[in-house]
Amino acid sequence: MAEAAGQEAERATERQTAAPPSPQPGLWRELREAYALHERRLMNPAFWAVANYRFGVWSARRGFTPWRKLTSLLYGWCFFWIDLITGIAINREAEIGPAFHLIHHGNVKIHPEARIGARCGMMHDVTLGLSPGREGAPVIGNDVFIGAGAKIVGPVEIGDGAMIGANSLVINHVPAGATALGVPARAMPGSRGAPKRQVSSTKTQQ
Repeated sequence: MAEAAGQEAERATERQTAAPPSPQPGLWRELREAYALHERRLMNPAFWAVANYRFGVWSARRGFTPWRKLTSLLYGWCFFWIDLITGIAINREAEIGPAFHLIHHGNVKIHPEARIGARCGMMHDVTLGLSPGREGAPVIGNDVFIGAGAKIVGPVEIGDGAMIGANSLVINHVPAGATALGVPARAMPGSRGAPKRQVSSTKTQQ
């Protein structure tokens, strides 16, 4: 009995001393970041898609049910029209880190189960999706660049700083810092991966 009480006291102490979860960045800050990354142009369709994704994530976290339903309705309406006009579909259930940059807009599909790290750049005609007979969606690390027309499917992991070449089909893991090319894509020996991106509040270099 005394031993059980001691264990419970230890667990209570751990709960009290555990670090609080990191606060989520504010919506306004995320929208300003997306605006700066996408040429500071309100008429850039890539900005519409990223901004609507950020808005959708923010909406889903609202605690007041009527407000959550109203903002979710607006998100869904914008999602439909952005997909129809630009071919970009970024579901708010996907996990995408800060400084996400759609370098060229058009025909980008990101599955709701996909996870993308920070400071990733993506060209047009890219798909992150599922693969028949394989459960799970892609997990993309930080500072990854994905070239035009690339398809990344299934439960694959793309390491930090990797680069996926244009029109590649990725069905296997890609190591950190590697460049993967081909159908199916393979890491190139001696490759250096994606160039480092410098992200600021005013300009992004790829």
